[in-house]
Amino acid sequence: MFRIRVIASGSVRDIYPETGSSLLAILRSNGFNVYAPCGGRGACGKCSVRIRGLGEIFSCRYFPDKDIEVLLPGREESNILIHQTEYLLDLPFVTDREAGYDSNAIGAAIDIGTTTIVIYFINLYSGEIEKISSFLNPQIAYGADIITRITYCQQTHEGLEKLQKVITGSLNEAIQRFKIERGLHPGYIKKLIVAGNNTMLHILLGVDPVPLALAPFRPAFIDTQVRKGTLSELIAEEDTLLITLPSVSAYVGADIVAGLAVLKTDFRRYLFLDIGTNGEMALVNGKRILTCATAAGPAFEGANLSCGMATLTGAISHFHSDGNYDVIGNGEPAGICGSGIIDIVAYMLHKGIIDSTGLLNGGFSIGKEGGIEVSQQDIREIQLAKAAIFSGMRILLQRAGLRFGDLDALFLAGGFGNYINISSAIEIRLLPVEMKDKIFPVGNSAVIGALQYIRNSDFSHRIRQIQSRCEYVELSDDEGFATEFAMNMDFPL
Repeated sequence: MFRIRVIASGSVRDIYPETGSSLLAILRSNGFNVYAPCGGRGACGKCSVRIRGLGEIFSCRYFPDKDIEVLLPGREESNILIHQTEYLLDLPFVTDREAGYDSNAIGAAIDIGTTTIVIYFINLYSGEIEKISSFLNPQIAYGADIITRITYCQQTHEGLEKLQKVITGSLNEAIQRFKIERGLHPGYIKKLIVAGNNTMLHILLGVDPVPLALAPFRPAFIDTQVRKGTLSELIAEEDTLLITLPSVSAYVGADIVAGLAVLKTDFRRYLFLDIGTNGEMALVNGKRILTCATAAGPAFEGANLSCGMATLTGAISHFHSDGNYDVIGNGEPAGICGSGIIDIVAYMLHKGIIDSTGLLNGGFSIGKEGGIEVSQQDIREIQLAKAAIFSGMRILLQRAGLRFGDLDALFLAGGFGNYINISSAIEIRLLPVEMKDKIFPVGNSAVIGALQYIRNSDFSHRIRQIQSRCEYVELSDDEGFATEFAMNMDFPL
């Protein structure tokens, strides 16, 4: 007999199961509700839990036989998985018979975010999702946002080559680790489908991204790119296909196109918002799709904050009141991630610690002995970021002759959008109060879009259709954007 220590919603419980059952079955039999809409067949990829020292695994496919410590998803994460099932397509898997894949053939759906990279490994014979990997984008060492990385490519000798090798190296390492775990021989990785913003895609393929940052902001490509085998720095298997999904413009990338394509909804008017260092968004108004991007900066992902950090163990992820907050991993706080700082700013505003202009009255400390402090500059970073996002939404609505109240829904995609407290985001006016009951987080829709591209050939047609409907609005050319930005800097009274 062995011990499984389960950490869920701040509580800790030890259970002592017999060997032979899956972790999903063990957890369910002991009263833990793990979301698995496919019934534990390994087809949906939603029963994932974290095992300390091992990382994220599918509980339906993991059969424990020794002492482990399991971290179950919090309520917010569970709700996101449910919303993914409700609002994101899950197409039937169609085997590519012409390819003649055997049971070892693997495809990978990849989302290269500015901060985080996510990979879904899928069996191309059975359609089962075999593993999810996620890790920080190592390019962060060269700049927290895409403009800084483009500048690095422009000003540093062989800068593009260095950034490309950093990203391909990390992807190759993750792929190689998966192959070793599964005992796969060379040649079994058949397809790599990649979503991401256009800067990340350019760097991945070794294409100069500098024109993206210079007027008239023309990317070298926006359509699907295909590389085979050794023509890519990513892998060295001749028959592997590397496919990047299509984009709209320099700053509205394949992550938005894939996310819109995988969204299933009967709503006719809605906003689709991916809040990251580059705030990308789309307004769907019937058949018309207006898109834009705003330079929100990296504050919402924990960067450029005095005690900011990524969404990792030790980060304050939610803040309820002084002394009452959630820490990822349930340990002592080491810093504050994006969702945590939104809660904290909303709390400070509510308590009068900051005023509507963002002026900080004294200091604000968190944790034992006040080891984590929120500074005046932290508040300003949040103001700049939230003003950029809110103003972008307002401009799109103005172009369509609509108001927030005319919309049916606002879908939040991306890592930061996954975990924010919507009430806190509304309180600081990152999100519109008019839509307080119509805002739905949908998780990493970009990687789910890439996954559906692998699962079903019809999805490629859907992606192309979405791309053809998108119109890009360049905010720097819009006379009203600067005014909107200035008006949205303050917090509500």
